Amino acid sequence: MQARPGTVYRSRPLRIAVIGAGTAGLAAAEALAARGLDFVVFEAGSGLGGNWRWDNDSGLSSGYRSLRANTSRQHTAFRCFPLPHRGPLFLHNTAMLDYLERFADHFDLRRRIRFRTRVTSANPREGGWEVEADGKGERFSALVVATGFNSVPRYPELPGQFDGLQMHTHDYRTPDPFAGLDVVVVGMGCSAAELACEIQPLARSVTIATRSGSWIVPRRLGPVPLDWFDTRAGSRIPFGIRRRAMGPLFRLATGPLKGTGLPQPDHRLGDKPITVCDDLLRHLRAGRIRVSRPVTELRGDRVGVTGGCEVRCDALLFGTGYQTAFEFLPPDADPPTNQRAPLYRGVLSLAQPGLFYVGIVMGHGALIPMMEAQADWAADVLAGRLALPSREEMQQSVEMDNAIRRQQFDPRFGFIWDRLAYCRALESESRRAALRPGSRAARRAASTIG
Repeated sequence: MQARPGTVYRSRPLRIAVIGAGTAGLAAAEALAARGLDFVVFEAGSGLGGNWRWDNDSGLSSGYRSLRANTSRQHTAFRCFPLPHRGPLFLHNTAMLDYLERFADHFDLRRRIRFRTRVTSANPREGGWEVEADGKGERFSALVVATGFNSVPRYPELPGQFDGLQMHTHDYRTPDPFAGLDVVVVGMGCSAAELACEIQPLARSVTIATRSGSWIVPRRLGPVPLDWFDTRAGSRIPFGIRRRAMGPLFRLATGPLKGTGLPQPDHRLGDKPITVCDDLLRHLRAGRIRVSRPVTELRGDRVGVTGGCEVRCDALLFGTGYQTAFEFLPPDADPPTNQRAPLYRGVLSLAQPGLFYVGIVMGHGALIPMMEAQADWAADVLAGRLALPSREEMQQSVEMDNAIRRQQFDPRFGFIWDRLAYCRALESESRRAALRPGSRAARRAASTIG
C-alpha cells in the first residue's frame, strides 16, 4: 500500500491495537509479542476465549453449553503450542477454553489484554488510528481487527407474525426453553443441525426447514476422524481433484440420503461450508426429526412453507448464519462482508493503511492454523520483515485470488479459501521474504503501510 505523503511508518515507536481476545486475537497477540512489538488487546468481555467461552459476558459469543470442536485435536491447535496427542479426539468447549487460557499464560499475553473494554470506534488518522473504548480515545500506529464474524445474527425476512418463541442459534445456550414444544429449525448449517439433535429428546417435535440440500458428514469415518484425510501433502493436489476424491469418502461416511427426507445437495462438495453433525442423519432416518420445505411466512402458531403447506409450531430456532459487521469502523474503511473481502492475502485492507484482519477466514477444516498463519504474516509486515508490493500489484493479486475462489467455491462466500494451500502460501511468503532489520526492503515495507 502506498505511503501517505510525508509519513514514515517507523519514524516513531510502533504501537498496535488488537480488537478481540478470542482465538484470532490471541493468535495476533502471540505473533506480535514474538516479534517484540508493542500492542494492546481490547476485549469487551471479562475473560478471553471468544466463542469457546459459552457464557461469555461480552454478549458476542455464539457458543453454547454442549459445544465441541468439529475438528480433531491434532488439527485444532496452534502450531506454536500443540495439544498433546492423548485425550478426547474432539474437544469440548471447556477443554478448548482451558487450552486458550494456557496458551495466553504460556506466552504471557494476559497482561496485554484490557478486559471489559469495548471498542466503540476506530478511525484512521494521519500516521495511524484513533481507537475509542469506554469513552476514551487512544492513538495507535496500526489496527488488527480480530473480532470474528459470528457475532451479528442474520434473520430471514419473513412476512406475518409469529406468536411463539423465536431464537437465533447465536442466543442458544441450552435446550431447556424448547422442552415440550413443537420446534421448527430454520437452516441446515452445523449449529442448526447439532442443536436440532440436542433439542429433539426434550421437544414434542422437531422439524428442519431447509431451502436446499447440504453435504452432511459425521466427525469420523468409523474410528478415524475425517479431517485426518486432509493432509498438507495432499493439499498440493489441485482442489478440483481433491473435491472429486473426497466425494466417495463422504458418501461412505454418511450412507445414502434416501429415507432421510433431505433433498440432494444442489452444489458441488466444498462449494460452501459443510455441515458436520454426528447424529442428524440417524434421527432423520428414525423419524425423530422431520424435514420440510423452506419457511416463507409466519402465521401465528404455525409457519407457511414453500408449496402452500403449513407446519404447526410453538418455537422457531433460526440457524441462518451471521452478518459480517464491524460497527466500530467507518464506512470508508471498506470492511469485508460475507460476499466481498477486498483484502490483500486475506489480511491487509486496501482501503485504509495500517488496517489488518485476523480470523476473517473460512475453510474446510480447522480454522486455528489459518488464523495463526494470518497473524504471523501480519506481524511480519508490521515488524518490517516482509516487504509489500505496490498498491496496484496488491489490487491485482486480490482480483486474481477472487477469480480463483469464484471457480473453486460459491461466490457468496467472500473469504473462504483452500485451507491448507492458503496456510502454506502465507507461511512460505513469510519465510522467503523475511528481511534483516534495517535493510532497504524492510524500510520500504514499513513505510508503505503508515
